[in-house]
Amino acid sequence: MVEDLKRLIELQRVDLRLREVTHQIDQFPARLAALEKKLHDAQAAQQARRERLTESLKNRKKFELDVQALEDKISKYKEQLYEVKSNEAYRALQHEIELAEQEKRAGEDKELEAMIAVEELEAGLKAGEQEVKKVEADCARERAATEAEQREREREAAELRKEQEELRTAIEAELLEQYDRISKAHGGIAMAEARDEVCQVCLVRIRPQVFSELKRNEQIILCDSCHRILFYLPPAAPAEQPVEANT
Repeated sequence: MVEDLKRLIELQRVDLRLREVTHQIDQFPARLAALEKKLHDAQAAQQARRERLTESLKNRKKFELDVQALEDKISKYKEQLYEVKSNEAYRALQHEIELAEQEKRAGEDKELEAMIAVEELEAGLKAGEQEVKKVEADCARERAATEAEQREREREAAELRKEQEELRTAIEAELLEQYDRISKAHGGIAMAEARDEVCQVCLVRIRPQVFSELKRNEQIILCDSCHRILFYLPPAAPAEQPVEANT
């Protein structure tokens, strides 16, 4: 196989891997941002629980004070019953007591609802604390793994760029220009393996005479269909079978 063809095959491998690694590197900021959002959302949800609990505690206290005020009002009205001088005034006070007691019962219902709500919110807040701790631990672990992976991909990318530069420097300039032109026109794929008289990229059959020339790997030949640079890889030699000892 001509040396430049060997280098082009290797350059194609390096270019494709570098493109893949670069794409992976480009995704790391979004992956890290997603972890930050996951943690932020968990913390924000817990803060919302705290605020709902605070509001519910205020409501419970308000209902307690309202009920206490009504109890005081009812007690005052009952004391006044012994001081009125007429039946009309007595009946009026009894009516006010009935109204206050109805209002008190409604207030007690609200107070009970507020107490239940507080208990539920306190349980939710406690469970939320455990959830936030779990999310914090998970995010810290995933962040460390992601950052380690990012460093590894960046290290690999640096090595690939060095290898890429060494290969490009060693390839004849005109052939390298042709490779770049084909690569740009075909989404980064400039090389195509020829196997069984078929281009393995565009899947168009190769003329037998051309395929015979390809198998010698002595010149640069383009696919008549997709115009990529064709190359032929001889099949691997079969593994030798172990010799059985005579018995």
